[in-house]
Amino acid sequence: MKLGISTASFFTKVPTENCFNALREMGVPLTEVFLSSYSEYEKGFVSALKERLTGDLTVHSVHALSSTFEGLLFSQSRRVRDDADQFFHKVCYAGNTLGAKFYTFHGPSALKKSPSMVDVSTFADRFEQLAGIAGTYGLHLAVENVHYCHFSTPDAIRALLKSAPSLWATVDVKHAYYAGYDVMRYVDAAEGKLATLHVADIGKDDSTVLPGMGKLNFEKLLREIDKRKLDPAVIIEVYPSNFTYTEELKNGYKYLKDIIDNL
Repeated sequence: MKLGISTASFFTKVPTENCFNALREMGVPLTEVFLSSYSEYEKGFVSALKERLTGDLTVHSVHALSSTFEGLLFSQSRRVRDDADQFFHKVCYAGNTLGAKFYTFHGPSALKKSPSMVDVSTFADRFEQLAGIAGTYGLHLAVENVHYCHFSTPDAIRALLKSAPSLWATVDVKHAYYAGYDVMRYVDAAEGKLATLHVADIGKDDSTVLPGMGKLNFEKLLREIDKRKLDPAVIIEVYPSNFTYTEELKNGYKYLKDIIDNL
């Protein structure tokens, strides 16, 4: 398993265009690029970002600010979908330009009360269509188990991947915890389509903290994943409030690297 840090961890602390230097200074070779606003979807910004992508740093995946448009991709209004498609294409273009292989995707939020088990047939065809668009840019669409979105349970993830076989999965440890499920249930639901593992730790008050600072057993988790012969990119994705100095974030990276190196 390869280990990296998402640029989302620096949100509000370091501008996206400066994150690559911060990661290099920390000795981190892998990242997921979080495009945090509409202007960051534009070709000019992406080109400037590409120029800063030098050395040994590799972009595993891209991730958009999902609330800006991803839910609208599933609108019943053709006009709304068409407008959202334009943003989707821009993020796919960014991923291709930066050399990413995956697009971490939240999909539709569950803003209204709905049954615990999603009617996958309502979404599967559209997901396949979106995966096809991503494929033209050399990307795989990896749906994340976000606890406030429709595909938040292991059963929903399993059913979606079965109904839309072009999809991959991003399993997020903190979202699994907040949804009330053991993270390994999501890993097993994804099976061989597990592209990315988002990691953060959980503190005593159930808030997120840096890896190694909370109560989650990452050694057990990563050994179970390794035992299944899965090889996801392990990407640290914490909130900027979880650390003050980058040295603290680096220590969380070292903590996980030691575990992975000794699997």
